[in-house]
Amino acid sequence: MYTTSSNLPIYDFTTVTTYGILYQGVYYTCSRAIRERWFEKAQRKYAWNIRIKYIPTDMRIIYIHTACEEFEECRVVVRELFEGFELETYL
Repeated sequence: MYTTSSNLPIYDFTTVTTYGILYQGVYYTCSRAIRERWFEKAQRKYAWNIRIKYIPTDMRIIYIHTACEEFEECRVVVRELFEGFELETYL
């Protein structure tokens, strides 16, 4: 019988939006998205899809696919903690 391990990564696509990288109803962010102003671009133009991977046993972190065939870590965003703050202050 074939079984799968819940610790194996799953690959999928998700959407970059104004509020973050949206996957399964949860928003994520990472330094690359902030540095490249993805969320501002999504607000000005349109949302777009990106490739990710994640470990089903830990949905606090997802990984975005980079051009170098590597993955960068993204963490869950709690929007209420950041409302009213200027992001540039912390970069």
